[in-house]
Amino acid sequence: MHELLLFASVPGQQHHELLQQLTGLTAAQPTHRLERHLVFKAYRRPGSVNTRIGGSQDLQAPEIQRLTKMLNGAMFYTQVVGPVTEKDFGSVPLSQFTARSTVNDKRPAEGDQGNWYDFEDQRWRLEFRDIPEPGARTTVTTRLMANATLPRGDVLTPMNAWGYSFVTEYIMEGDVFIHNDIVLFLYRVLTFPADSHDPQPPRQTLPALREMIPLDRSGGYVLQAVVIVTDGSNPEIMKLASQRLLGLKEQLKSAVKLEQADRLSLDTRVK
Repeated sequence: MHELLLFASVPGQQHHELLQQLTGLTAAQPTHRLERHLVFKAYRRPGSVNTRIGGSQDLQAPEIQRLTKMLNGAMFYTQVVGPVTEKDFGSVPLSQFTARSTVNDKRPAEGDQGNWYDFEDQRWRLEFRDIPEPGARTTVTTRLMANATLPRGDVLTPMNAWGYSFVTEYIMEGDVFIHNDIVLFLYRVLTFPADSHDPQPPRQTLPALREMIPLDRSGGYVLQAVVIVTDGSNPEIMKLASQRLLGLKEQLKSAVKLEQADRLSLDTRVK
């Protein structure tokens, strides 16, 4: 698959106004999104990955094929992404919650409002993004992409087996709009506060959301517009997707300036 993208920098003071404009454009309320992003760095030689190791048997056959192809290529930084909610922040591990339970040490019932977070039940997907293509398509950013579902909970074991080591993590917070076949994501990146957490493994708990630190201290956001094309080898489909993005750029030109990203700023290769 390929994704075609345009980006815009949005000052913090324009955030609310742009949300209203995008709501009007799409005639729908946005979906709020919070995601954990774990960054992994490849350290193995290309061609050395065996995707049958560890928990990968939980993956479906087509996903295994895609995963094998992208993990056996050049060495890249890769992200493992998991959805979270506001209730997950400032919570205690589920193990501590159940340890205090007096009802046979049971898991909280569905809909229980207790402030707990179950890392072992955290859903994950692996996101591979290639370096953007040069040359031919200069009006939008175009790059090869692939996603694969991973087993829940601990992702270090399968990622280490595939030749990837954990580097860091951050939170992405924002609002998603759908405009025809274009996904608009107005987001900001949040980093974790300095605390006593061991930086080597991913966190088992999340601090309070108010304690998270914006990467852009000025309060700015990023607007990302993306179209996903399943058959990137078809020039007509790629051209049509590009034209739709450029049409959106024209529609929003009075509000924000959508542009293609600098190619090297999105380079995901390990050097």
